[in-house]
Amino acid sequence: MRRLLGGAGLVLLLLADHARAQRAKPPAAPARAAPEKILTCGALANLRILMAETGGDPAAIKARLADPKADHLGCSRVGRDRVEGNAERVVIGGTAYDCLKVKESSLCRWTLSGVPAEAP
Repeated sequence: MRRLLGGAGLVLLLLADHARAQRAKPPAAPARAAPEKILTCGALANLRILMAETGGDPAAIKARLADPKADHLGCSRVGRDRVEGNAERVVIGGTAYDCLKVKESSLCRWTLSGVPAEAP
């Protein structure tokens, strides 16, 4: 009988060590998300035309840019990791637009501003 309890005790000890080892593991690092992309256009007028023609609907814009036969108006999606900052900012009709400095480009690219236009 003592031998059976000794074996059972060993099993319990091993299970407890295993459980302790499982708890001691550091949490896994979160998966790295792909950089978010921003709609940009080479000309502010083209950005405004694209927004008017699509009603500003993100799904419609994405579909238009994915269609190789559609007129993209010089617009594309740029990863946030490529944006180096703002070059210019304008407000037209209460809507703010930023011209972003983009890596590997000497020209800024226009986008809707992430910062609301200031009240007059």
